[in-house]
Amino acid sequence: MEDGKLKCLLCDGELIWDSDANLEDVSSEALEGDGGVVGYYTCSKCGRSYEISDPIKEERETIYKDYWEQ
Repeated sequence: MEDGKLKCLLCDGELIWDSDANLEDVSSEALEGDGGVVGYYTCSKCGRSYEISDPIKEERETIYKDYWEQ
């Protein structure tokens, strides 16, 4: 990701942003107030779809604590 663009894992094509959604609206694991976001992307070359999301609040406070406390 040298140029700051997301790349497809299959063909290395550029991922194009489609939309975003609130994590608590699309995940059964997210609790009200988690505040995360899910981004939806499509590869411009092969058409593969990707969902990229923030971890749920519990994971941010435990597994990824060092990163989210920065």
